[in-house]
Amino acid sequence: MTLPVYAAEFSMTTVETKAKALVDSAYDAKPLPIPAFLKDLTPEQYAQIQDVSPLWRGDNVPFEAQFYLPGSWFHRPVVIRSVVNGVVRPVPFTLEHFSFGDLNVPKDIPSELGYSGFRLLAPLDTPPHHNEFISFLGATYFRAVGKDAIYGTSARGLGIDTAQPSGEIFPYFKQFWLVRPKAGDTQMVVYALMDSPVATGAYRFTIQPGDSSTVHVDATIYLRKPVQVLELAPLTSMYWHGHGRGVTAGDWHPAQHDSSDLVMANGNGEWITRPIDNPLHIQTTTYDMDHPEGFGLIQEDRHFSAYEGIETNYQRRPSVWVQPDGDWGKGQVRLVELPTNNRDMDNIAVFWVPEHEPAPKTPLHFAYTLRFFLNNHGLIPLPHPVGTYLGDDAKVPGARTVVIDFAGGALTKLPGTAPVQLHLDAGNGAKILSQKLEWEKDDHFWRVIAVIQPQPDSPSNVRCFLTLNNQVMSNTWTYLLHVAKE
Repeated sequence: MTLPVYAAEFSMTTVETKAKALVDSAYDAKPLPIPAFLKDLTPEQYAQIQDVSPLWRGDNVPFEAQFYLPGSWFHRPVVIRSVVNGVVRPVPFTLEHFSFGDLNVPKDIPSELGYSGFRLLAPLDTPPHHNEFISFLGATYFRAVGKDAIYGTSARGLGIDTAQPSGEIFPYFKQFWLVRPKAGDTQMVVYALMDSPVATGAYRFTIQPGDSSTVHVDATIYLRKPVQVLELAPLTSMYWHGHGRGVTAGDWHPAQHDSSDLVMANGNGEWITRPIDNPLHIQTTTYDMDHPEGFGLIQEDRHFSAYEGIETNYQRRPSVWVQPDGDWGKGQVRLVELPTNNRDMDNIAVFWVPEHEPAPKTPLHFAYTLRFFLNNHGLIPLPHPVGTYLGDDAKVPGARTVVIDFAGGALTKLPGTAPVQLHLDAGNGAKILSQKLEWEKDDHFWRVIAVIQPQPDSPSNVRCFLTLNNQVMSNTWTYLLHVAKE
């Protein structure tokens, strides 16, 4: 059988044309049915289904592609095609390419079921064998890893109305085009067409695996109608508990989280660190910024002893940094923290909200680079908070003990006699009952220890930074501090 060949000279313009056509037409919300056997699978059962015949295996190219079947949480089939020398070709669906592990598979699974997503492989950890380094599965979610890392924080193509009373809207990638790599290529290019009841979009992903894997995103989106919150470059992560933050609910591990801190770099040169929390109620915090240089979710502690998870290995979960391409102007970095009582729920979201939302059917172009990494490698230039610990004060009802460790940068070379100054303030009527700065000579870090009493009905926005000879020398640490519970 000869498969049809589509029009040549495929490019980003091709996908943008499709996105513009979608926004000018009615949204098709009718889902395609999938067999109950696949739809009812648990995530653990779904993970047993594996593509054992990757695309491009044996073709002497540096990347391979494996595909996912629809099932479990991923009900929506997507169309996947390849692009070879500018010509679009279908990726035929073959059920025989999938292994089902020990699942009891019915005989009536459709032979034209289709795919729900894909993952890419390269000889990253165990060359010459190929290892998975990025996965696109569900809505506009994708996640990547560098060398020796395991999946943690995810990225999304677009977010809309997260934590709004009207309910979140989840755009989805309905079509993908995988550009067939050539021998010697170090990057893989993927195009995607996005759709939703309120927005459409065209995306080009340029993906490069390595010690730190990077994904450059070029996007053009069109709104069908105005939205409450337009969320660019969204990241999604999990924070259950650790370091005196979050509800442990009897869990014995010292900490369980994919990310520990939100870090932001403003265009005025200020770097801000905001430790993440698992609040008792939905909590949204906004940070006004002008010409941002970047933001990201960081996993600070890389020691197994900080988590004690043999299976979870949180010390190997990547930090993810968003670096804008070009000037994003004014807007907000917005952090949404949702309450959770287990490690299986992504309860943290962070994203950029532009000051002005584009008018419906008016294209919005934006670009940025995502970096997935284990080690800082100089990303944060200043001394910065490497640990935040919270506790309740035993003497004053409602007061909190706040401990912040600053390290890195110039602090590593300073003696303990250096006249480093602590600057601490607490808003919303909170009282700073005590504060002091200590030097730890063996590991060369400075520790802030403060006791703060927030107002019972209003959390306090606490800020802290260090100076030397009247010069700011650290990130600004900030946190929304609630009164201690009796």
